[in-house]
Amino acid sequence: METDETHDPIRDSAMAENNDEQEPMACPFCGWQATDGEYAMLLHMESLHPEGEDSPFVVKDDDATDRSKADEDLPYAECPVEGCGELLPFDTMDYHIELHAAEAGADLDGEAGQSPSRDPHTGGSSSSGPSRAHRDAERQRRAESSQAKAISAWKRLLRMPESSSASSSSHSKHHHRKDGKSPAATSDPVRGKRLGKSQLGKFAHEDRMPDWLVSLLQNGRQVESEGVVPVIAQLLEQCSSTKYAYICHPRVHHISKLKKEGGFCGYRNIQMMTSYVNAVKFQGYQNLQRKIPSIFQIQDFIESAWDAGINTQGRLETGGIKGTRKYIGTPEALAMFRLLDIPCDAQGFKNRELGKSEMLLMEYVENYFQTGVEDPTQRIRLTSLPPLYFQHAGHSMTIIGFEKLRSGAKNLIVFDPMFHDATNIIKLIGRKFEYTFPDMALKSYRRGSKYLRRYREFEVLSLRPPASGFPPV
Repeated sequence: METDETHDPIRDSAMAENNDEQEPMACPFCGWQATDGEYAMLLHMESLHPEGEDSPFVVKDDDATDRSKADEDLPYAECPVEGCGELLPFDTMDYHIELHAAEAGADLDGEAGQSPSRDPHTGGSSSSGPSRAHRDAERQRRAESSQAKAISAWKRLLRMPESSSASSSSHSKHHHRKDGKSPAATSDPVRGKRLGKSQLGKFAHEDRMPDWLVSLLQNGRQVESEGVVPVIAQLLEQCSSTKYAYICHPRVHHISKLKKEGGFCGYRNIQMMTSYVNAVKFQGYQNLQRKIPSIFQIQDFIESAWDAGINTQGRLETGGIKGTRKYIGTPEALAMFRLLDIPCDAQGFKNRELGKSEMLLMEYVENYFQTGVEDPTQRIRLTSLPPLYFQHAGHSMTIIGFEKLRSGAKNLIVFDPMFHDATNIIKLIGRKFEYTFPDMALKSYRRGSKYLRRYREFEVLSLRPPASGFPPV
């Protein structure tokens, strides 16, 4: 009898709850199976995979050999959501799964945003059964339940601990690449040395990506949505928890990854930045041939920039990126834009004090968007500014706005290339609409303290305005 080797971790975990005899627990780090229950697994984890300075996964700066070995065994896992395939640190997996659940929740929520048809004879709704308010409440309950179940199942699967200041502190000990102009760059002890998996991803030492992935990227290119920025602006306008918000130029595209492509987020964010450059004919757009470059074209641009002497330490640190799946970051984006004569600057925020880097980042982003506001009395302040390329350890996004809530909390509004726009968001492009639960629809685009607090270091790349200012909408 043949055995199906394809597993859905969330489904399998849920099924296990209903069985008297559960399958042995597997160690997420080494695959060892605990046949004697949870205590045996906890003992194994404490003995062989302890947290702290003696962990085999913490890079030791003073020993290159130990650093290389530890780098090979970093505790990463593949996202279990079908078609995602993103490789993530364990301490970020719970939030990542939560955002996937938010995508599904937005679809459920969106159904409630459609106005019911009117009965021409009675003037009332033609639908029968429960009241609209009751149906809306039920849809919200279903959406929230779907999110909670997905998150709970994943946490059970990996027995993940809650985020803590200790784990954040340990994470900050890994070294991350810096742009040459970043204030924090000069203190990076591994600058100019070959980097490993903690900086370049699982395929840090790959010479060539597999043929199936080459074919996927050549044929599929990217998932691209134009017109989502105005939809988000309307959702913010209808969101009662929003005190005020800023939004970038409306013609910025949301570009997200293809199924199973893996970690090309840096490339996707460069593509989003170039969508603005092409839309407004910003300086250097001719060098893009008025098209959004493919991943392979971006690799060629970056390699050509290194050949031209721009940010050449990137080649030393990566060993070259052409034809590979190695992560790229702010230095590579900066090199490409400078090669193409697209004026830009990079800014780094690094502080060991808890919350300090996040505070500096939020201040910078809000000040940036304030420069493009014509009417500061408006609650939702539309601007013609370009988006910002945003980087933290292991991931990058495109900042398209900033939000302050009535509670005083602040959010970045982002396009995250890991996630697609929900179907019901796409349906709203080009329309005026009323949405029943805008808070839920915005969850996929908000990044606040819950997400940012685990990091101590951020980088932002911005396009430099011409003397005449950025082109109007």
